[in-house]
Amino acid sequence: MSGLAVFLSSSTNLPGSQNGLFKKIFPAPYYGLDINSRLKSGLILQFFQEAAALHAQSVGIGVSDMLERGLTWVLRRYRIDMRDLPGLGDVAVKTWFEPHKNLVSVRLFEARSDGAVFAEAWSGWVVLDLKRLRPMRLDHALPKEYYDNATSAGIAGIEGVEAAEDFDFERTFSVRWCELDLNGHTNHTVYFDWAVESLPDDVVRECAPVRFDAEYIASVPRSGVTVRTKKISDSPLKFVHSILLSASGALAARLSTTWRKTAD
Repeated sequence: MSGLAVFLSSSTNLPGSQNGLFKKIFPAPYYGLDINSRLKSGLILQFFQEAAALHAQSVGIGVSDMLERGLTWVLRRYRIDMRDLPGLGDVAVKTWFEPHKNLVSVRLFEARSDGAVFAEAWSGWVVLDLKRLRPMRLDHALPKEYYDNATSAGIAGIEGVEAAEDFDFERTFSVRWCELDLNGHTNHTVYFDWAVESLPDDVVRECAPVRFDAEYIASVPRSGVTVRTKKISDSPLKFVHSILLSASGALAARLSTTWRKTAD
């Protein structure tokens, strides 16, 4: 489990959390709109990432706090459900977390525009001991503040992402410097961009994303990756994506994307 996507982020000017919930308003910029004048799904993921980093830092479990103790957060699973993505305007993000079986810290997100929820996400994180390169039990790794700020929503685990034996499309990408985090690994939001870029153009032009689902297996440094994509269903329109390290062929992540046809 040593080669997993690591979430590294920091910020200042922290708002506080209340009753385990953390809220922040993000203005949607013009560059955040896609060709259909909708908020880009990648930008939503970045909003979620920033809110999570601010929340963790505000309660003493941010990446800088963890690194001081020889630990870090490692992302294993991520699922985001979307509907009727908005255009310009403020996006209100809410996030909270809770322990699951003392092994996974589940973090949840909600995004609203004009008071209506348009995106919800579930993510699963483990704490990695950087010296032993092994995950730790949460109660051995996290301070009291983590439990003081945790919620108890009764979240269960999510099944793994589907895999395909063959593929319909294949594309290769080179990791850019701007896509690396402080640990030298590709930021977890980029994996979704690769999956979208591997699709036929008509899917992206004529459809809207409904669900992105990812299972992170190995970290991706500055290197080449190969994305193999297969359509597994027409109704709903669904694809599965395998992200491989080009040099070795090792599997870095499995993803699935689900889409709906938009009105003409």
